[in-house]
Amino acid sequence: MKQLEADYLVVGCGAVGMAFVDTLLSESNATVIIVDNHHQPGGHWNDAYPFVRLHQPSHFYGVSSAPLGSLQLDQSGSNAGYFELASGNEVQAYFEQVMRQRFLPSGRVQYFPMAEYDHDGRFHNVMSGDEYTVRVNKRVVDSAYFKTTVPSRHSRGFTVAAGVTCIAPNELPILAAQYDHFCILGAGKTAMDAGVWLLDNGADPDRISWLCPRRSWLMNREVTQASVAFFKESVGGFANQIEAIAMASSTDDLFERLEACGFMLRIDKTQRPSMFHFATISKGEI
Repeated sequence: MKQLEADYLVVGCGAVGMAFVDTLLSESNATVIIVDNHHQPGGHWNDAYPFVRLHQPSHFYGVSSAPLGSLQLDQSGSNAGYFELASGNEVQAYFEQVMRQRFLPSGRVQYFPMAEYDHDGRFHNVMSGDEYTVRVNKRVVDSAYFKTTVPSRHSRGFTVAAGVTCIAPNELPILAAQYDHFCILGAGKTAMDAGVWLLDNGADPDRISWLCPRRSWLMNREVTQASVAFFKESVGGFANQIEAIAMASSTDDLFERLEACGFMLRIDKTQRPSMFHFATISKGEI
């Protein structure tokens, strides 16, 4: 077993872990070991479907020391007129660049991809089986605590009848042309993206079915545009949010007030949503 030492042992190399390490590099002299079970930085972005994009403007995301995106407005599509939304490939390239151009050259970060954290400062490489133990001077930081998963990384919790093709969204661009009817399961961000992708690529709306276990409130992307040009929409939107919170008599009343002032949206006006997981959408997508 190989012996290592660092001030911090960070488990996970996704957005949370990398933002934490970036701040350590800026505000301390700490040394860090990062352990992650993916082959490159980026966490669950490595497993996401090929048409995934950020839901909020690119410059809202990433680490403090390196901006993501170029503050350009999209000129076409459902996001036209709003700040660009980085694609999954752009996000992956961004995190790779942060690792290669900032973390590793600092001399204070050691990075172990394709490695599984075990316990008590121990981890192993999933390919070679090599084992490591780390003397941690300050803290073990589990940045993967929330265990973000995507459909391509877990098994279905239901059975599928013979003759029915059931796939993760990752395979949709490859297989979609072979079918003329689609059924989307779920009502979260991934399901919405799958629906928009099908429509944008010519699928007949009448041949798309959508099974929604629960309806969701959605944040209006208009209020997330952080620039002077969108002062009324962004600052005004958040002022309306504070007023709605102050005036609301119940949770349902709160969200109805937020919808009335344009802060929140919903896809089906006849259905009352029962959850809000901070998904963001444009009116064009709805």
